[in-house]
Amino acid sequence: MRLFIATPIPLRGFQELTKELSPYIQGKWSKEENLHLTHKFIGEDDPNNWKIPLSPPKESINISDFGIFNNKILYLKASSPNINQIATLLGVKNFVPHVTLCRMKHYDSALLEKLQTIQISQSFAFTLYLYQSILTPKGPIYKKIWQY
Repeated sequence: MRLFIATPIPLRGFQELTKELSPYIQGKWSKEENLHLTHKFIGEDDPNNWKIPLSPPKESINISDFGIFNNKILYLKASSPNINQIATLLGVKNFVPHVTLCRMKHYDSALLEKLQTIQISQSFAFTLYLYQSILTPKGPIYKKIWQY
């Protein structure tokens, strides 16, 4: 199975945000039900190998500010005092906590100005799940298979 460990992010106002930003972007938006913060992408493995003792920190994850990776990924920055803890325990290096919003093919230069006018500030429970990722022609389907 194709696996990853993540925190689900039920972002309020996601549909409105996509409508507001879509005129500036050509690309594929994440499905609202798939929004998450990946702590570790595992790839193909037996899920039983990942039913290990992990405890999420007793704190919230805060989402604010936009970012763009390599002119291709529009994301929201995620933070909390111990957000790197799980990634570090799982051996992830150069962890950049984020929630992918859109995989962009192209964007208008006015997007950068538009992003500065949008205020996002939300908090979410720091929960951890082992997910199965099923790739389909219509996009990935994520299934929670284990809660830590």
